[in-house]
Amino acid sequence: MAKTMSKTEKRIWGIVFLAPFVILILAMFPIIHFGGRLIFTFGPDRIGSGGGGFDTRVFGSHTLETEYGEIRLRNFAHILSRFGTVAMIFDRTFERGRASHNLVVEGIVIPQNIQVTFNVYTQQIRTLTLAPSGLVRDFQEVEVSGIPFTVGRIDFNPRFSQQGGGTADILTYFFASGYVTLADGAQIYFPLFPDGSPMSRGLYIDKDDERWRIFTRTAYRTLLRLPGETEFAEYREITFRPHWGEFIEGVLAE
Repeated sequence: MAKTMSKTEKRIWGIVFLAPFVILILAMFPIIHFGGRLIFTFGPDRIGSGGGGFDTRVFGSHTLETEYGEIRLRNFAHILSRFGTVAMIFDRTFERGRASHNLVVEGIVIPQNIQVTFNVYTQQIRTLTLAPSGLVRDFQEVEVSGIPFTVGRIDFNPRFSQQGGGTADILTYFFASGYVTLADGAQIYFPLFPDGSPMSRGLYIDKDDERWRIFTRTAYRTLLRLPGETEFAEYREITFRPHWGEFIEGVLAE
């Protein structure tokens, strides 16, 4: 005669069968953190992510405090999460009005439509991408201490520079043309390529040393005319005080 299961055994088997479904449902609603704040999200992509990054949607409104201002996330903002925190806020999140910010970097007012990448270990901004497509036509114009630059990306504390000009606290990849006059009267000239297309340069900002540096990796260098000189000379690097202050030193092009 078959043995009839007791109520306790039925409960145990019920828990065994239901537990995976409960765990699955809980996994779809991960709780992440940023700056001590807990953020409830909906992220079905977390399932199958293997512990890596996953897309998720934010519940409620949250303000993320950063070194350069606040980023405000609205209900159902689309973000990427890694290691239990915010790793990236997608450009389409800003474009659709589900996120906004008041970021200012060394006097540079950052446009609203950007993509923000964080260092997941320090929760500090790692990169501001003004042209997520990577195309020059999508670079955005900003003012750098009163001078218009067309910028694609700003890196913070880069380990090395893709421009090849060394490290800095902040590295801005930009296009510019025309003249800039420094505080001591020295003149910088940003030429275009012979075909009229813009030339990529890097503006390196060293906050502790209070130095700005422009580096050009192409064969067509940045031009500089120092006070008292009558002709412009080609430079590979030009270093000066912040916000277009006095000239410090330069490396002539070979």
